[in-house]
Amino acid sequence: MKQLWNIAHYEFLHVLKDPILILIVFIAPLFYASLFGVVYFSAILHDVPLAIVDQDHSALSREIRLAFANDDSFKIIAGIDSYEEMEIGMKNGTLRAGIVIPQDFEQSLYQNHPTQVLAVYDASNLIWGLNSRKFIREVINDFSTQHTAVRLASAGYSPQEIENIMNSVECNVTAWNNPTYSYTNYLFMGLMMMAVHQLGLFGVCLCVTREKERKSWIQYLAASIPTWKIALGKSLPYLIMNFFNYSLILWVSSRFVQVKIEGSVALLIILGLLYVITVTFAGFIISLYSSNSLQATRYLMLLSLPLFMISGYTWPKAYIPEILNYIGVLFPSTWMMLGIRMVSINTAGLQLLWPTLLVLGIFAVLAGYFALNFKKERNQPNKSSLSLNGGVSYPRKTNMLRALRQQIRASKL
Repeated sequence: MKQLWNIAHYEFLHVLKDPILILIVFIAPLFYASLFGVVYFSAILHDVPLAIVDQDHSALSREIRLAFANDDSFKIIAGIDSYEEMEIGMKNGTLRAGIVIPQDFEQSLYQNHPTQVLAVYDASNLIWGLNSRKFIREVINDFSTQHTAVRLASAGYSPQEIENIMNSVECNVTAWNNPTYSYTNYLFMGLMMMAVHQLGLFGVCLCVTREKERKSWIQYLAASIPTWKIALGKSLPYLIMNFFNYSLILWVSSRFVQVKIEGSVALLIILGLLYVITVTFAGFIISLYSSNSLQATRYLMLLSLPLFMISGYTWPKAYIPEILNYIGVLFPSTWMMLGIRMVSINTAGLQLLWPTLLVLGIFAVLAGYFALNFKKERNQPNKSSLSLNGGVSYPRKTNMLRALRQQIRASKL
C-alpha cells in the first residue's frame, strides 16, 4: 500500500507542477462540455433559408408563399425568380430549400385536376435536409387541408367527398446532393480531414523536438546551411507522406466506404496540396518553438476536438455563436472541410470554390514563410517540463519536496 501511495503522490506532484497538464486534466473536460453546449444550444432549427419560384403568379400561389412566410421554420430569400438561380443558391449555401409553383397551378386546382408543387432541399447536410423536408411537408399539408376543406364545405360536399378531394395537391419532394440520406456522406469526410490534420501535425511536430532532446539540434543551428534548406529538408518527407495519406483516404473512402466523392479531381488535388502544405509547415513551427515532444503533442490534443466542433461541418454555422464562427475561420481545417464537401458532394466548380482556394492558399503561403525563415536561435531547454524519449521524467520524492518547501519559503518572504 505504501508503494501505491508513493506512485500516486509523485504522479499528483507531476500534475500540479505542470500547468499544461493541469489544463488537460482539470480544465479541458469542462471546456469541451461547455463548447458542446454552446454549439448545440439552439437544439431546434428555424429560419431555414427558402426560395419560392412562382411560375403561376396567381392568388392561390401567393397564398402558398404567405403560408411559408408565416411559418417560423422558414426564412424566405427574396430575388430568386428562376430554377437556375435556385440551383446556384443551393450549391453556394445561401439556400437550403426551394419551392417551385408550376404554371396553371390555380386553374388546374379549381378544375379539380391533379397538380404538383415541386419542393427541393439540400441533403448534403442531414441537419438541414431532414428538418427542411419535415417543415415543407407540414406547411403544404396544412395549406392543402385548410384550403380544400373550406372550399368544399362551402360548396355543400359531404365529409367523405371532402376527404377524397383533399389529396388533390401533391408535394413532390426531391433531395439534392445526398438523396439516400447517407450519414457517411454527411460526416465521414469531415472526420477524415481532421485525421489528416492531426496525424500530419503530429508527425512533423516531433522533427525538431526530437533533435532538441537528443542534443543534436545545435548542429543544425551551427552549420552554415540556410534556414529554408533546413526547414524544407525536415518538412519534405512529411509533405510527401501527408499528401499520400490524403490521396489514400479519398481512394479508400470512395472505393470501400462508398462515400460520395464526385466533382473535379483537379480541384480535389489542389485542395489537398494547399491543406497539406499548411498543416506540415504549421507542424514544423510548433516543433520549432516547443521545448520537447511531450509539450508539442499536448497542444495537438487540445486542438483536435474544438476545431472540428467550430468548423460548422456537423452543425450549421448560422446557429453557432458568431464569436466561434470568427474563431473558426482562422483555422485551415474549417476551410478544408467546407471545400471538400462543396467539391465531393455538391460537385461545385471553380467559380464557386475560388474563395475557399484563395484562403487556403493564403494559409499555405503564411505557414511556409514563417517556417522557411525561422531564426537560428538556441532556446534553453525547459528543465522543469516533462520530456518524451529523452531526459529524466520521474521526479525523486526528496527533490520534489525540497523544491516545494523552497517555493513556500520564497512566497512567505
